[in-house]
Amino acid sequence: MNVLALECSTEQAGVALLSDGHLVVSRPVETGRRRSQGLFDAVEKLLQDAGWTWGDVEAVAAGRGPGSYMGLRVSLTAAQGWALPGHKTVWAVSSAAALAAEWLAEHPDETKAVASGASRRGMIWAGCFERAGGPAVRRIGDWRLLPAEERAAAWPDAPWIESGRVPRAEWVGRLFAAGVPGEELQPIYLNPAVAIAPRFDATGRPL
Repeated sequence: MNVLALECSTEQAGVALLSDGHLVVSRPVETGRRRSQGLFDAVEKLLQDAGWTWGDVEAVAAGRGPGSYMGLRVSLTAAQGWALPGHKTVWAVSSAAALAAEWLAEHPDETKAVASGASRRGMIWAGCFERAGGPAVRRIGDWRLLPAEERAAAWPDAPWIESGRVPRAEWVGRLFAAGVPGEELQPIYLNPAVAIAPRFDATGRPL
Protein backbone atom coordinates (compact mmCIF):
# COMPACT_ATOMS: atom_id res chain seq x y z
CA MET A 1 0.00 0.00 0.00
CA ASN A 2 1.19 3.51 -0.81
CA VAL A 3 1.05 5.76 2.24
CA LEU A 4 1.53 9.48 2.85
CA ALA A 5 2.85 9.95 6.40
CA LEU A 6 2.78 13.24 8.33
CA GLU A 7 4.61 14.09 11.55
CA CYS A 8 4.11 17.66 12.80
CA SER A 9 4.32 17.36 16.59
CA THR A 10 7.56 19.39 16.78
CA GLU A 11 9.22 22.28 14.99
CA GLN A 12 11.21 19.66 13.03
CA ALA A 13 8.11 18.50 11.16
CA GLY A 14 8.30 16.22 8.16
CA VAL A 15 6.40 14.21 5.56
CA ALA A 16 7.18 10.91 3.86
CA LEU A 17 5.90 8.51 1.23
CA LEU A 18 6.12 4.77 1.84
CA SER A 19 5.21 1.78 -0.29
CA ASP A 20 4.49 -1.47 1.55
CA GLY A 21 6.34 -0.15 4.60
CA HIS A 22 9.45 0.92 2.69
CA LEU A 23 10.49 4.57 2.49
CA VAL A 24 10.23 6.09 -0.98
CA VAL A 25 11.08 9.72 -0.18
CA SER A 26 10.84 12.18 2.71
CA ARG A 27 11.00 15.95 3.13
CA PRO A 28 11.08 18.47 6.00
CA VAL A 29 8.20 20.89 6.51
CA GLU A 30 8.72 24.61 6.95
CA THR A 31 7.08 25.50 10.27
CA GLY A 32 7.05 29.26 10.13
CA ARG A 33 4.07 31.55 10.57
CA ARG A 34 2.08 29.87 7.78
CA ARG A 35 2.39 26.30 9.04
CA SER A 36 -0.45 24.96 6.90
CA GLN A 37 1.05 26.37 3.71
CA GLY A 38 4.41 24.84 4.59
CA LEU A 39 2.76 21.43 4.98
CA PHE A 40 0.87 21.70 1.68
CA ASP A 41 4.00 22.83 -0.20
CA ALA A 42 6.09 19.99 1.29
CA VAL A 43 3.54 17.35 0.30
CA GLU A 44 3.25 18.63 -3.26
CA LYS A 45 7.06 18.57 -3.62
CA LEU A 46 7.15 15.12 -2.03
CA LEU A 47 4.76 13.73 -4.64
CA GLN A 48 6.83 15.34 -7.39
CA ASP A 49 10.04 13.82 -6.01
CA ALA A 50 8.47 10.36 -6.02
CA GLY A 51 6.81 10.76 -9.42
CA TRP A 52 3.44 10.08 -7.76
CA THR A 53 0.06 11.74 -8.12
CA TRP A 54 -2.67 11.92 -5.48
CA GLY A 55 -4.22 8.93 -7.21
CA ASP A 56 -1.22 6.83 -6.15
CA VAL A 57 -1.75 7.59 -2.44
CA GLU A 58 -3.96 4.94 -0.83
CA ALA A 59 -3.84 6.04 2.82
CA VAL A 60 -2.74 8.95 4.98
CA ALA A 61 -1.04 8.29 8.33
CA ALA A 62 -0.45 11.04 10.88
CA GLY A 63 1.30 11.42 14.21
CA ARG A 64 -1.05 12.82 16.87
CA GLY A 65 1.42 13.96 19.52
CA PRO A 66 2.02 14.79 22.28
CA GLY A 67 3.52 18.01 21.02
CA SER A 68 2.66 21.23 19.24
CA TYR A 69 -1.12 21.59 19.34
CA MET A 70 -1.19 23.85 16.28
CA GLY A 71 1.06 21.57 14.23
CA LEU A 72 -0.99 18.51 15.16
CA ARG A 73 -4.30 20.21 14.47
CA VAL A 74 -3.12 21.36 11.03
CA SER A 75 -1.72 17.96 10.05
CA LEU A 76 -4.71 15.93 11.27
CA THR A 77 -7.15 18.26 9.54
CA ALA A 78 -5.11 18.14 6.33
CA ALA A 79 -4.91 14.33 6.48
CA GLN A 80 -8.68 14.04 6.63
CA GLY A 81 -9.14 16.61 3.87
CA TRP A 82 -6.70 14.88 1.52
CA ALA A 83 -8.30 11.49 2.14
CA LEU A 84 -11.91 12.61 1.66
CA PRO A 85 -12.20 12.80 -2.17
CA GLY A 86 -11.18 9.19 -2.75
CA HIS A 87 -12.47 7.86 0.58
CA LYS A 88 -8.93 6.86 1.47
CA THR A 89 -7.94 5.45 4.85
CA VAL A 90 -6.96 8.00 7.50
CA TRP A 91 -4.97 6.60 10.43
CA ALA A 92 -3.26 8.13 13.43
CA VAL A 93 -0.77 6.99 16.07
CA SER A 94 0.99 8.79 18.89
CA SER A 95 4.13 10.56 17.73
CA ALA A 96 5.86 9.20 20.83
CA ALA A 97 5.16 5.65 19.63
CA ALA A 98 6.87 6.44 16.32
CA LEU A 99 9.89 7.80 18.20
CA ALA A 100 10.02 4.78 20.52
CA ALA A 101 9.72 2.35 17.59
CA GLU A 102 12.64 3.97 15.78
CA TRP A 103 14.80 4.03 18.93
CA LEU A 104 14.06 0.38 19.76
CA ALA A 105 14.92 -0.63 16.19
CA GLU A 106 18.34 0.94 16.76
CA HIS A 107 18.77 -0.81 20.13
CA PRO A 108 17.90 -4.49 19.58
CA ASP A 109 18.95 -5.48 23.10
CA GLU A 110 16.37 -3.20 24.73
CA THR A 111 12.72 -4.21 25.22
CA LYS A 112 11.32 -0.89 26.49
CA ALA A 113 11.91 2.83 26.03
CA VAL A 114 10.54 6.04 27.49
CA ALA A 115 9.71 8.90 25.12
CA SER A 116 9.33 12.39 26.60
CA GLY A 117 9.05 16.04 25.71
CA ALA A 118 8.94 19.49 27.24
CA SER A 119 5.70 20.85 28.62
CA ARG A 120 4.87 24.15 30.32
CA ARG A 121 6.12 25.47 33.66
CA GLY A 122 9.13 23.18 34.04
CA MET A 123 7.12 20.01 33.43
CA ILE A 124 7.64 17.17 30.97
CA TRP A 125 5.29 14.61 29.49
CA ALA A 126 6.43 11.01 29.20
CA GLY A 127 5.21 7.61 28.06
CA CYS A 128 6.79 4.16 28.28
CA PHE A 129 6.62 1.79 25.30
CA GLU A 130 7.49 -1.87 24.81
CA ARG A 131 8.06 -4.02 21.73
CA ALA A 132 4.94 -5.58 20.22
CA GLY A 133 6.40 -7.64 17.37
CA GLY A 134 8.41 -6.38 14.39
CA PRO A 135 8.61 -2.58 14.39
CA ALA A 136 5.36 -2.26 16.36
CA VAL A 137 5.26 -0.92 19.92
CA ARG A 138 2.56 -0.45 22.56
CA ARG A 139 2.36 1.95 25.46
CA ILE A 140 2.67 0.59 28.99
CA GLY A 141 0.26 2.29 31.38
CA ASP A 142 -0.78 5.92 31.21
CA TRP A 143 0.93 9.07 30.01
CA ARG A 144 2.65 10.95 32.82
CA LEU A 145 3.09 14.65 33.41
CA LEU A 146 5.86 15.30 35.93
CA PRO A 147 8.48 17.86 37.00
CA ALA A 148 11.61 17.61 34.88
CA GLU A 149 13.76 16.95 37.97
CA GLU A 150 11.76 13.79 38.75
CA ARG A 151 12.56 12.21 35.40
CA ALA A 152 15.08 9.72 36.83
CA ALA A 153 12.53 8.30 39.28
CA ALA A 154 9.92 7.46 36.65
CA TRP A 155 10.22 4.02 34.97
CA PRO A 156 13.66 3.28 36.48
CA ASP A 157 13.76 -0.06 34.65
CA ALA A 158 13.42 1.48 31.16
CA PRO A 159 15.94 3.64 29.27
CA TRP A 160 14.87 7.16 28.33
CA ILE A 161 15.28 8.28 24.73
CA GLU A 162 17.77 11.12 24.57
CA SER A 163 16.34 14.58 25.07
CA GLY A 164 15.93 16.63 21.90
CA ARG A 165 15.33 13.68 19.60
CA VAL A 166 12.09 14.01 17.61
CA PRO A 167 9.74 11.56 15.86
CA ARG A 168 9.92 11.20 12.09
CA ALA A 169 7.17 10.78 9.51
CA GLU A 170 8.87 7.67 8.12
CA TRP A 171 8.21 5.83 11.38
CA VAL A 172 4.61 6.95 11.53
CA GLY A 173 4.24 5.25 8.16
CA ARG A 174 6.14 2.16 9.29
CA LEU A 175 3.79 1.67 12.24
CA PHE A 176 0.80 1.93 9.89
CA ALA A 177 2.34 -0.71 7.63
CA ALA A 178 3.03 -2.92 10.67
CA GLY A 179 -0.67 -3.08 11.44
CA VAL A 180 -0.59 -1.11 14.68
CA PRO A 181 -4.18 -0.24 15.70
CA GLY A 182 -5.15 3.31 14.78
CA GLU A 183 -5.93 5.91 17.43
CA GLU A 184 -8.42 8.75 17.67
CA LEU A 185 -7.99 11.47 15.05
CA GLN A 186 -7.41 14.13 17.69
CA PRO A 187 -4.18 15.70 19.02
CA ILE A 188 -2.72 14.44 22.28
CA TYR A 189 -2.13 17.58 24.33
CA LEU A 190 -0.28 17.06 27.62
CA ASN A 191 0.32 20.29 29.51
CA PRO A 192 -0.27 21.33 33.13
CA ALA A 193 -3.45 23.24 33.76
CA VAL A 194 -3.07 27.01 33.91
CA ALA A 195 -4.97 28.68 36.74
CA ILE A 196 -6.74 31.86 35.65
CA ALA A 197 -7.47 34.39 38.39
CA PRO A 198 -11.12 35.49 38.61
CA ARG A 199 -11.96 38.93 37.23
CA PHE A 200 -14.46 41.42 38.63
CA ASP A 201 -16.01 44.63 37.37
CA ALA A 202 -16.09 47.97 39.25
CA THR A 203 -19.05 46.82 41.37
CA GLY A 204 -17.37 43.60 42.42
CA ARG A 205 -19.42 41.36 40.13
CA PRO A 206 -17.62 38.46 38.41
CA LEU A 207 -16.88 39.00 34.72
